[in-house]
Amino acid sequence: MKTLTTTILTSAALATAAPALAQQSDGETDMSAFCETAFMPADQNKDGFMSEQEIKDARDAEFAALDLNKDGSVDREEMVNCIGKAEQNNREAMTQAGNDKPDWADLDVGDKTELSVEEYQNLTNKAWRTDDSDMKSAVSTDTDNAEEFAKTAVDRFKMYDSDGDGIITQAEYEGEIDKDWSEKALQKRFDAMDADGSDSLSPQEYRGAGTKALDMTAGTSESKNMDSGDSADASDSSDTSASETQNASDETTVPVVIYYYSLV
Repeated sequence: MKTLTTTILTSAALATAAPALAQQSDGETDMSAFCETAFMPADQNKDGFMSEQEIKDARDAEFAALDLNKDGSVDREEMVNCIGKAEQNNREAMTQAGNDKPDWADLDVGDKTELSVEEYQNLTNKAWRTDDSDMKSAVSTDTDNAEEFAKTAVDRFKMYDSDGDGIITQAEYEGEIDKDWSEKALQKRFDAMDADGSDSLSPQEYRGAGTKALDMTAGTSESKNMDSGDSADASDSSDTSASETQNASDETTVPVVIYYYSLV
């Protein structure tokens, strides 16, 4: 089951992602391509971690792309029309798996019959950190690219979470995908980001929905600066190199898996 499902999801994601990634690398954003993926490559240095600046840059680029009429805010219709299109494409690709249905037992969660987004996030993070190929295939696509792995895992969770309540049940996981899910869940996410209740998102509100990932790992071993002090001890190079290492270790970071789940 999971090999077929993974192949379909990965093929769909890569097919639609290519134009957007190409445009982003040139410093431009192609709106139609962005709406196919609703995803800007955020981990610019591809180290598996997101710095605060990378998060801000990614969110600002996404905001600019979503703001179709360039009025400085993103309204409900703009968000649903753009991101909803990408999520609809994902669900359609999933439906093409036909009778090859997901098996709850593949998640290896014992007697649990439901998983919260936090629990699914923990499964994803554990699979990535331990390089468990079976679990990686169950929660996402088995890839060496941290960002692709995290994004696919979140896309998969959102597809199974048919009522958008942040919990997937065994029935949701093994049942038919709710065709109406996208708009309902996006409405909830929009409301959660719309802090002032104005029915439109400011750049600050949109950026804040991404930087909350930093709060999720503050003071925990998930933060890169908690377990990456090895560079300073391993190097006998110049003072400049030592200074750069110190700056890197002082920077607040978050694993890309955590970043993408903070946006669910």
